[in-house]
Order: sequence, then C-alpha cells, then structure tokens
Amino acid sequence: MSNPYLDALRTKYEAMQSSIQGVQTRAVDENRSLTKDELDSIKTQSDTAKAVFEEIESLTAIETRNVKVQALAVQLESMAAEPAAKQGEPVGTQTRATKLGTTTTKERDPGHYRSASEGGSHSFFGDMYRSRFFQDEKATGRLAEHRAALDTVGEGVGTVAPKWMTEEFENLARQGRALANAVRSVPLGDDPRPMTLPKQITGNDTNVVDQAAENDPIVEGFWDSDVDVVTPKAIAGKDIVSRQMVDMSSPAIDQLIFGDLMSVYNLQVEKKVGAAVIAAGGTAVKTIATDTAFGTAAAGIDAIIDASIAVRNDRKLGANVVAMSVNRWGKYKKLKDGSNRPLIPVSTYGPQNVSGLGSVNVDGVIEDLAVVATEGIGDGTTFPEKVFVMRSSDILLFESNLLRFRYEEQLGPESVVLGIWGYVAVLVRQRVGAASKSVKHFVITAGT
Repeated sequence: MSNPYLDALRTKYEAMQSSIQGVQTRAVDENRSLTKDELDSIKTQSDTAKAVFEEIESLTAIETRNVKVQALAVQLESMAAEPAAKQGEPVGTQTRATKLGTTTTKERDPGHYRSASEGGSHSFFGDMYRSRFFQDEKATGRLAEHRAALDTVGEGVGTVAPKWMTEEFENLARQGRALANAVRSVPLGDDPRPMTLPKQITGNDTNVVDQAAENDPIVEGFWDSDVDVVTPKAIAGKDIVSRQMVDMSSPAIDQLIFGDLMSVYNLQVEKKVGAAVIAAGGTAVKTIATDTAFGTAAAGIDAIIDASIAVRNDRKLGANVVAMSVNRWGKYKKLKDGSNRPLIPVSTYGPQNVSGLGSVNVDGVIEDLAVVATEGIGDGTTFPEKVFVMRSSDILLFESNLLRFRYEEQLGPESVVLGIWGYVAVLVRQRVGAASKSVKHFVITAGT
C-alpha cells in the first residue's frame, strides 16, 4: 500500500511543476519575455516546490528503510520454515537452496497456484481464506511454500499472488485523456472556489488614426473590460466492497478499484473538454456533403486548411491542434493520391507527395497541426460529424487535487467504501458570445 501523505505531497509537487511550466509555455506561445509578476510567481512556486521535494526525499528514505526491514523479516520467516537438509546431502543439491548471511532465500516455485489452463487445482485466495479463518494447516503450508519461492525484495513483501494472476489482470477499455492532455492545464490545488479571469472586450481600434490637420483634436476612443467566471464542479464516485474482498486480496483490491474509478474520472474530464470545444466551435467554416466527397483527398485536407486559416484570421495567431473522432482519423489515413500513394503515411515510410504523417495506433500530424483522435468529440459514426481545429493554449482545464478516500465501517464492519473526489472546470477564451476565435470546425453532413 502506498503512503497517502507521500502521494499527496507528490501531487502537490507535480501541480506546482505543471503551473511553472504553464507560465513559461504561455510566454513562448505569445512570443514574449516573462513579466515581472510571472518571474516572481515562478520564484515563489519554485521555493515552495523545493521545500516539498526535501520533505518527499526525507519521507521516501524512511519508507524505503521500512520496506527493507519488512523484507528481512519475511526472509527470516521463510528461512525458518525451510525443512532441515536431508542427512548427508550437500546443501547445494537440495530442492530449496537456503543460504545464510546477507543473501536471499530463493526456491523453485512449488506450482500450487497455476492457472486452470496449466492444470492448477488450488485457489490462492481460497487458501488465504481457509488459512486465516479456519486455521487450515495444509492451506497454510501451501502459502508458506509459495511465499518462500519469492524474492521478497524484488517481488514484494509478504504473501504475493502468483505472477500469472497479477500481470494478466484485465481492466475495462476506456478512452483516456487525449484532448484533455493537449490543452492548457491550470492546477487548482486544494482551493476549488469560483474564480474571475479578466479580459478586454472593447479597444481603441477606431480612434488611433491619422490626424486630419494640425491642431485638430484626436479622436476619442473607448476601452472596456469584463471577466470570465469559472465555477469548478465536483466529479466524484464511490464503490462499496465487502471487507473480505479487501482483506483477502493481494495485490490489494482497493488499488484496482481506485484504478477503475480514476479511469472513469479521466473519461469524464475528456468529455468535459470535448463538450467545451464543441460549444465554442461557432459556425462551420466548410461543409462536406458526404464521406464520398471527403474521400476525394483534396476535400478532407482542404477543410483542415480552411479551418486553420479561419483561426489565424480571427485569433491573429496560428492553430496547433486538429481534433477528430478515432474513426475519422482512420478515414484520413485512407486518403490516397492519384497514384494510390497514401497522403498520410506512417513515419517509417519514405514520404512522397504527403500532407501529414502518423499511424492508426499513434496520432500524427496534418498540415503541421497535431492530430488528437478522441471519443470526447464523437464516435465518427453519427452524422453530421464535426472536426475541430484549435489553438490549444486558449483552452483552460482547471483541476483540483484529487482526493482518494476510504471509509471504514460507515455501513457496518462488513463493508468498506472506496471513492474519489475532484473539482474540474473548462474555459475556452477569446470568445465572441458563445463562439471562440480560437476554435473552428468543418462538418461532414452524412456517411456513405
């Protein structure tokens, strides 16, 4: 089990690291030097991060020492369980090779806990239950022999499940954070209160002009500002499991459940970012009637160029990401020229007459825009379908530190509640009304 305090410190350090990097990335994107306030902010966060690092380093050393002590204790226990060497038989020829001193005890896997396909006849978790609650000596013996076969330093402390059970655990398949990782991250830390972000809404575009004649008054203008209000909302979930499941599982079942909760959390964050991008898309810059028209190569590539130019015209800065469904990325990969050569080959191919690079498994580049293929903006089978071109630094993803909680005996001693809790908000800036200057899209109206 991990140390929750150390986990919290690491999360805090990573949040400050991400914040420092975000300030510098924004300056690079805007082609400018860091302001004094930004430099002061980086120095303050850096000093705080240094103190957190030193605390992490100190506590990690303690944890490492504790793990070694536990490993040595289990090693001694395993050695004590070793049967005496057969009379007159050299130690080196025994099935269990036991050595004293600073070396480890290692023995051949006795084979008690094999998978069904390998002819296994005993259950690892069943033996744990029988040994703990019924004091079954045979089950206890099998567990001891299995445990003694492990290198406790390299493979874990205490009784460890057979390797085939831990390495082959199969999680549910879910969309991960693709678009969410492409936009700008703004850590909230432990303070998810609503925030106001100032912005200019009116400028002096009409009054900075040539003076009509000497001594004529200059034209008066009007400058005004407003704010965007960001209200983070909670994303949370919990699971109720039996105490037996938690107590008898190795590796701990709670880590698998937390992993599943985190997987769903990441999917919800991806959908939130996708929904914000869809809402900010405004009016389509181009419409392609069907997939057949899209398949005429030029139409699919030209639509991305048109949307990218629309961002450049409105935002006065270039786009850097094109987001589409996974199925649409597959259709882009199928585009070919008149000689049946792929327009978007994999990077290992010799490029000829290409418009991008990438593979089915790894998103690539089209017209110098990074491709993000994600279910967060659709599955590519529902029409009309939208493809988005954007300047990702203008899309802000606010996230608080994520709380993992475990409640004992909330529903009685027989149940344990495991859950997660975090605050998330997404804001697309450079907006005119609901639409954004930084997000443009085109539409494919129908499939073939």
